[in-house]
Amino acid sequence: MRLLFLLLLLANLVVFAMLQWGGDMSSAHRAHSSLHPERIALVGEPRATPSPKISPVNAPLPAPQPAQTSAPKPDANDKICMTWGPVAPAQYDDVIAALDQLKLGERLSRQSLGTPGGPYWVYYPPLASKAAADNKLTELTNLGVRDLAVVRPAGPWQNAISLGLYAKQSIAEARVAELHKKGVQTVSIETRGKTPSLFTLRDLDAAEQAKLTQLQQTYADTQLKRVDCAPSSH
Repeated sequence: MRLLFLLLLLANLVVFAMLQWGGDMSSAHRAHSSLHPERIALVGEPRATPSPKISPVNAPLPAPQPAQTSAPKPDANDKICMTWGPVAPAQYDDVIAALDQLKLGERLSRQSLGTPGGPYWVYYPPLASKAAADNKLTELTNLGVRDLAVVRPAGPWQNAISLGLYAKQSIAEARVAELHKKGVQTVSIETRGKTPSLFTLRDLDAAEQAKLTQLQQTYADTQLKRVDCAPSSH
């Protein structure tokens, strides 16, 4: 009986111990589980704020800017060719005098528009200076040449020597033959018929173009046109 009593007592003690310690361990486990380690922060230490997650936004690419291109500036050294006309016979001498101020020389040429006719001018070509023209006039006079005079007005014929103006070509040609017999070989015939003229002006720079444009405006019936520069015959 005593042994049975001891066994029952021992069993009760074991049950009591299990109830006592087993409940404490379960509570401790539940208490440990209720603690969230990730939420524990030390006192006095700033609590870190988690950075919000920002989803990438596809920002529109800036539109490509057009390339800045500067307009080509006209080169002041560019030279062009132009025609001017038709110039009426009544305006011819005035136009020639005006064009002479540009000093174009061989860059100026004239074309007759139409079939030229009389009168016919016989002349000795222009000399380099007034003194040279006066000397040539004296020389021709000593050869027995009559009816001659030096062209004094400014222009392409200045310092030429006029040897007569004739209504018919045959008479002008006879005059030339007479001069040849006297030893005057350098003489020519210029047709001075009343036909319009077209002038071609080559290799004009900017200043010459401006002057020519201003000159053309004083002759309302004429036109100034830009043309291709044909190779010079000189």
